[in-house]
Order: sequence, then structure tokens, then C-alpha cells
Amino acid sequence: MILYNSFTDWVVAEVLPLQRQNPTWHRLDGQSSGGNRNVVGKFRHANRTWVVHGDTRFDPVVRAYQALRNHVVPDPFVVRPAKVRYCLDLLPQLKMRKAPKYFYIYNGPV
Repeated sequence: MILYNSFTDWVVAEVLPLQRQNPTWHRLDGQSSGGNRNVVGKFRHANRTWVVHGDTRFDPVVRAYQALRNHVVPDPFVVRPAKVRYCLDLLPQLKMRKAPKYFYIYNGPV
């Protein structure tokens, strides 16, 4: 699996083509429900390596990417502590109100 130098590089190389090839998918793994901790992407951000789980949905990933691309925010993420490690979360203004997170990106091994 390729370790991309940035979130943007990963989205352009992997996520957008996957979404174009599979327009009916809501999640990166193509499943409709259930957890999936399989790593489907890796990128660097904020001096750390981040891994993306398969049950992450396209929508929050693309929202963060568009916010960066359109210069809405300089960084769409907040680093938060998780149970065992750190996770990336969207800035409050980029989240959908009253919706589950659907965004599972954790500080992971290289």
C-alpha cells in the first residue's frame, strides 16, 4: 500500500477514482453496513502517518478535500485522542449536523 505525502495526494490518487468507478458506493470498502478496520489508505498529515479504515464514507473525505482545494480552511482536521491512539476528526464547520462520524482515520504504523 502506498504511503501518500498528504491527504490531498491520497484523495486525488485513490478516493476520487474509486468513487467515479463505483458511483453507488457510500463507503470506501463498498459495503453497506458493519465495521471494517482494514486499512484502505495511508497518508502523512501533521507530522504523523494516518491510516484510513474501510468503513469510512466518501462524503466526509470529499468534503474535507473540497474545503482544502477551495481554500475554505487551511486544515480540515482536528487531531483528537482515541482509546489507544489518535484520530483525525473534521472541523466542526465541515461536519454534517446530527449525523454519525463515518470518518475513521487513525494514527497508525508506517
